[in-house]
Amino acid sequence: MEYPVIVEQKDGVWRAVIPALSDLSVEGGSRDEAMQNAQSAAEDYLSRVEVTTIKVSLPREQPLRAGRPQALLRELEAFAGDCEALREHFEEIAAERRRQREDAQVRDTE
Repeated sequence: MEYPVIVEQKDGVWRAVIPALSDLSVEGGSRDEAMQNAQSAAEDYLSRVEVTTIKVSLPREQPLRAGRPQALLRELEAFAGDCEALREHFEEIAAERRRQREDAQVRDTE
């Protein structure tokens, strides 16, 4: 098995963390020593536990949470065929924003 290891040096001490193994963390005087300590600690830990898998069944159609891209796309389906009306609406918004910026610039110069 292979696991990602986060290695960092701080204040002369090297630290190796294996997040996938209950955040297993070890230290060493060098990078190599920290990596060797991480390998030993991982092997020790894995020798004392059982590694297995489970299968999780998901409901056929999960309700989509607001803010997820899929939820937004589903909501946008309600506007199918309204491209021209939406374009005009966004142009009106852009024009109003331009007008507001222009008004603000005039007030700033007065």
